Amino acid sequence: MKASVKEIQDSGKVIVLDDGSKWSVSSFDAFNTRMWMRFDSIEINFNKLTNLSRGSQTVDARRV
Repeated sequence: MKASVKEIQDSGKVIVLDDGSKWSVSSFDAFNTRMWMRFDSIEINFNKLTNLSRGSQTVDARRV
């Protein structure tokens, strides 16, 4: 499934996608996700988010 970033919260620890879903990211991966931008294209694959706009950068996440 694909979506795009709507909002980055808590210094990258929470990603809100345009489909309304919220994803919790580990502190380790938040180092990368805090640099993600609104409208970046995201692919959702189980508990992984892949930012297709940033060289296919993948982080572990869980839906909250």
